[in-house]
Amino acid sequence: MEDKRVTDHTDSPAPQRLLLATDLCTRCDRPLDRAKQLAAEWQASLTIVMVRDGPGTPEEVSSWLDGSDPVHAFEQAARNEVAAEFAGTGVAATLQVVRGDVTDGIVQAATALTDPVVIIGASRDGGFQQLFLGSTATRLAQELAQPLLVVRQRTRGSYARILVANDFGDAARRALDSAIALFPGRLITLMHVLEVSPAGPPAAYAGAMHQAQLDSEGFLDRCALPDDARARIDIVIGHGDVPDAIAGYVAAAATELVVLGVHPISALARVFTGSYSDELLRRLPCDTLLVRAASGSA
Repeated sequence: MEDKRVTDHTDSPAPQRLLLATDLCTRCDRPLDRAKQLAAEWQASLTIVMVRDGPGTPEEVSSWLDGSDPVHAFEQAARNEVAAEFAGTGVAATLQVVRGDVTDGIVQAATALTDPVVIIGASRDGGFQQLFLGSTATRLAQELAQPLLVVRQRTRGSYARILVANDFGDAARRALDSAIALFPGRLITLMHVLEVSPAGPPAAYAGAMHQAQLDSEGFLDRCALPDDARARIDIVIGHGDVPDAIAGYVAAAATELVVLGVHPISALARVFTGSYSDELLRRLPCDTLLVRAASGSA
């Protein structure tokens, strides 16, 4: 059953903490730049977490075997790089190095903070960031209670063109709530995709599109938005395959950020059914914010 609780949209504070998962390689410049921009926009502190899955040099192996845990040269170099990167920016950035599984390390680091927005990259060049286009991003989207921002684009300022995908469920409501709270004053496109073809009977197609418009307006009514927020939302109805329709609209409208609600489902169900959020995460050319719905929601 859909959660119809009314959300308080007034005076929503900006996030106070950001968590960036990175290895500080050259492929990570885009998520690093976006984290820096958002930290400045929200006046938030930034924790940079590097996850290492084991010792990588003979010296590290020796230290690991004898149980010692010194600050290795690479870690000190990373701390120096972070200090130099953020010097004079006004952003409070700290580096945290943890060992173990990448996803587990990110989840644990996020849990230790108070409601951060978690940021990762989505480079297709391989290495650390490539993991996030597969099982790591899928696991993070399911296991993180906090919003997960996957960065693809270069940072050229604040997000201005934002799209929220709408399936009328609790996940979509939470996605819309997050978009309004995190990016106040921005224009938001609320897009529902009707899985019908215009090649069918014209009257039936027109009727279905009209009903989808009414359903979208009803969804906004149930969200109980303030008048100023409601006025900044533009309803768009697409048709056809959901990932195709959203990806096509994003490319045509030069959308900078898509906000997706993620439905909690079991790992077994995901193997057999997949999910629209997974497919969109792989195909969207822009940045993507994933917001997990409450367990048991529709």
